[in-house]
Amino acid sequence: MKQLTENTYWLTDAVGAHCYWLDDGERVAIIDPGMKGGLNKVARELRAAGRSPYEVTDILLTHYDIDHTGAAAEWQRRTGARTWLGSEDAAILTGAVPPPATTFRQFTGAITHVELPGNVQLIEGDAELWSGLTALHTPGHTPGHHSFRFGNVLFVGDTGTADATGLKPMRSFIMSDPMQGLADLARLGAQGAEWVCCGHSDPVQYRS
Repeated sequence: MKQLTENTYWLTDAVGAHCYWLDDGERVAIIDPGMKGGLNKVARELRAAGRSPYEVTDILLTHYDIDHTGAAAEWQRRTGARTWLGSEDAAILTGAVPPPATTFRQFTGAITHVELPGNVQLIEGDAELWSGLTALHTPGHTPGHHSFRFGNVLFVGDTGTADATGLKPMRSFIMSDPMQGLADLARLGAQGAEWVCCGHSDPVQYRS
């Protein structure tokens, strides 16, 4: 468990996408808890750091892909936490609407199944989820993809990767709408955040 700021942490033992922990004093959130097979590893990591998985009040999901959400339903059952997910992605998980008609989405949809967690709070467009935490609709990767901003920390999921020179686009074949993805990336880059936390590259600090 690596501390990034006073109240944000990187949980390095998650399996799948990078997982983050946010503690604002009144609410504790886990962001993209990863694959189900890593759930107990993350729980042990938290306990080793003097924290408990049962502190979690909110589960923030950037999008529906299994490497980000596979453990979410079990986390929710164990903790009773609220689960936040974009309404468009929730509709895909319930089968109400089909996934985007791309080769990548059709393939992953055929070989994986993600359980929609309980106590789901749907996110519509941009929204303030609670004081200080904003969801930004960034639908290039999946229709309901959201990035989250908390203070000077930006959690961008699979909108892009980051290095010392800035945000970089994901490979176009995994994007549902590559052109929208580039627009999302430009929008996030303009946020001027101190920290950028991605799903598939290590957190980067740009200023302090």
